[in-house]
Amino acid sequence: MRKILLALLISFGAFAQNTISVIPKPQSIIQGKGKFVWNENTQISVSEDNLEAKEVAEQLALRIKIVTNKQQNVVSGKGSNRILFSKNTQIEKEGYVLKVSSSGVNIEASNPIGHFYGLQTLLQLFPAEILSNSFQPKLILSLPECTIKDQPRFEYRGVMMDVGRYFFPISFIKKLIDVIAAHKLNVLHLHLTEDQGWRIEIKKYPKLTEIGSIRKESMLGHYRDQKYDGKPHGGFYTQNEIRDLVTYAQRKFVTIVPEIEMPGHALAAIAAYPELGCTGEQYEVGTKWGVEERVFCPNEKTFEFLENVLTEVIDLFPSQYIHIGGDECPKEAWKKSQFCQDLMKKEGLKDEHELQSYFIRRIDKFVTSKGRKIIGWDEILEGGLSPNATVMSWRGVEGGIAAAKQQHDVIMTPNSHMYLDYYQGIPSAEPLAIGGFLPVEKTYSYEPYAPELTTEESKYIKGVQANLWTEYISKPEHAEYMLFPRALATAEIGWSSKEKDFVDFGKRMTKHFERLNQMAVNYSKAYYNVDFSTEKNKLSQPVVLLKSNDDTGTIRYTLDGTKPNEKSLIYSSTKKIVVTGDRTIAAALFAKSGKMIGGVTSKSYVISTSTGKNYTLGTEPKRYLGGEKYALTNGVRGDINSNEPWVGFSGANFDFVLDFGQKTNFTNVSVAFQGAYTSWIMPPRNIEILISDDNKTFKSIKKLDLATAVKTENFVQQLNIAVGNNNARYLKVVAENYGKLPEGHPGKGTPSWLFVDEVSVR
Repeated sequence: MRKILLALLISFGAFAQNTISVIPKPQSIIQGKGKFVWNENTQISVSEDNLEAKEVAEQLALRIKIVTNKQQNVVSGKGSNRILFSKNTQIEKEGYVLKVSSSGVNIEASNPIGHFYGLQTLLQLFPAEILSNSFQPKLILSLPECTIKDQPRFEYRGVMMDVGRYFFPISFIKKLIDVIAAHKLNVLHLHLTEDQGWRIEIKKYPKLTEIGSIRKESMLGHYRDQKYDGKPHGGFYTQNEIRDLVTYAQRKFVTIVPEIEMPGHALAAIAAYPELGCTGEQYEVGTKWGVEERVFCPNEKTFEFLENVLTEVIDLFPSQYIHIGGDECPKEAWKKSQFCQDLMKKEGLKDEHELQSYFIRRIDKFVTSKGRKIIGWDEILEGGLSPNATVMSWRGVEGGIAAAKQQHDVIMTPNSHMYLDYYQGIPSAEPLAIGGFLPVEKTYSYEPYAPELTTEESKYIKGVQANLWTEYISKPEHAEYMLFPRALATAEIGWSSKEKDFVDFGKRMTKHFERLNQMAVNYSKAYYNVDFSTEKNKLSQPVVLLKSNDDTGTIRYTLDGTKPNEKSLIYSSTKKIVVTGDRTIAAALFAKSGKMIGGVTSKSYVISTSTGKNYTLGTEPKRYLGGEKYALTNGVRGDINSNEPWVGFSGANFDFVLDFGQKTNFTNVSVAFQGAYTSWIMPPRNIEILISDDNKTFKSIKKLDLATAVKTENFVQQLNIAVGNNNARYLKVVAENYGKLPEGHPGKGTPSWLFVDEVSVR
């Protein structure tokens, strides 16, 4: 009997946990059997020792009024049938304890911040319609009986919005503040200045907005297309608008961190005030995305300008942090400048990297004198880190690790997991994006604490941030699509415990989508998309496996690339899809009603003599693995829009040996390489094809020197190499890595990446 009772309790506990769907996941939830139901006599109250929480309580009163169409007033005192905000000085700064019983609700916290976060959880316990901005006449406001104890894991939980490339209206920024605050994110980092636009009014320098805020045209499509729309684009925030925005954010306990880019990404400012550059030439505001060689000159005019700008910025933004950029600053202008070369000699600086460090130290000293701290992207590590700087680690995690070991505060924002301008699904079915592939599950998998750090060093990891760069995002609805739901995953990384379960998160997230609907957020449904993977059978033929995050639906597919419908083939894990010839498979998830959920995913397979064959690599890839065990012979060719199918080698050659299993005739070898200059991916310098019968002695049958002219656009170099009639068991392909990045590249002197995919032999 005791065993049966225990089983029932465990079963109820599991059921109870599943009926509460909160993002980010609280530290502790205990659910009871009852519920609290709001009625016309229910009051919203603050305890007499907690009047400072009244403004938070009024936010709840306003929400209740909107959906019930009845005035709600906040009263003081305790009692039953009320939602009470009470004080508990033992609770951590941002923590709260939320107790719901059949007789009332109590949100305990030590200060209004904790009460605000308790309120956000409370709103997620109500039916989703509580978040509507219109009267809901049939809404029953009920809450499940529970006790929730909660506090954040990290103090900094942020989202960066790039308004420099495209201007976004204040109304959208306020809506964004609402949505991130509802998920306990507490920082909005505004990227306010760029080569393509200056977005903040500076009273002392009116030309920054008169000239610097407007570019004559914008790029159309991908950078590689080199097309323009011919339409001026501009916009900026007045200081009054900024003050109003800051006040609005403060009510939601969101800190706005302003970013003024320096010394690179400064062309808009230089176009307005040419004396800030190294030549004094008059330039136009930038129209091309990417890295710009025209940067601030480190002379006294520039420092006077930046100190005056930062003085006004600091007056507008009470944030502890002032972001000064520091990334992607080419040194060509400084190398050509006699002033810069003389300054380096005068200051004893050995190279231009140390000159950038000198620049950042000057700014750091000024900002520190104003009682604030600088944040910079991880390039500020180059040439020596400024004394008081906080580092944002974006080029992977290495910069953050290095800074933490030097006892500097760090915000982790690696592009591998936190760059929300990357595609969330198959590019052909997604809105235009810069490239890459970052589904919500990959963002969710990120852990900010690096194993390379000691416990003491880990204390310098202050939090996590997701970034939305907007070169390819010009409208608010597109920005929302890219931000959500990946920003929800970011919120859970920053707030919840280290232990993460994506299946559990996914179930909560699908329930949460209805809340986003009520908030009119244009979120992505790529979570429902069908994922493809490939294994091989005993005949070395590709076997396609289909999977969706949502296991409640049915996967349907076609074998000719046409869009699946409710009558298409049903996928079953017990019935394999074997690919025996060239074909395109398209798949989608369908609800029980027959309606398609999410989008259509498709993948094309090119079958050749090498498909499914085993191979070895002279150098094993460490970061970009192609997504599958035999990514180079799985029949799937990579494209320019995603790095997922590609195998990447940093600073190393491609050294590939294919085993046909027996002597085989062939006349052609095809292999693809990627070029993505701004991502540090360069095509090879040459390629050589060799054959062998014993995998020891190899004979060269073809060698090609490839064009080494640097291309800044993204492209796929598909080589189809005729090698004559050959008969061999082993085929070797060697491609020489480009080597160190060239002059003019922001990463000049560091190893380039070589990206390879699908070796096809016919």
